[in-house]
Amino acid sequence: MLSEPTIGTIWRAVLAALLGMAAVMLLGRRQPARPGGTVAHRVVVRDVPLEREPDARDRSNAATGLVAGGLVGGALVALVVTVVLAYLVNQVESLLG
Repeated sequence: MLSEPTIGTIWRAVLAALLGMAAVMLLGRRQPARPGGTVAHRVVVRDVPLEREPDARDRSNAATGLVAGGLVGGALVALVVTVVLAYLVNQVESLLG
């Protein structure tokens, strides 16, 4: 079976992952502030091309999203590797001692 320190490490890793996912979900649901509250606006229909060149803001948003996604993905991979290594070290210790 797993030792107490290993179970504590796994529990903290799972808790950190859950809190991180909750924070990402809360930040993703946040709406931008609207000056003057909610006001109805008339919709203007325009003919636009189907494809357009991304401007600097679009490129900046894409780069920011890639960096944030890389950080979150890297953290999740590190979490999984840490849990697997803790389990393997525990198994090796139990076989040797």
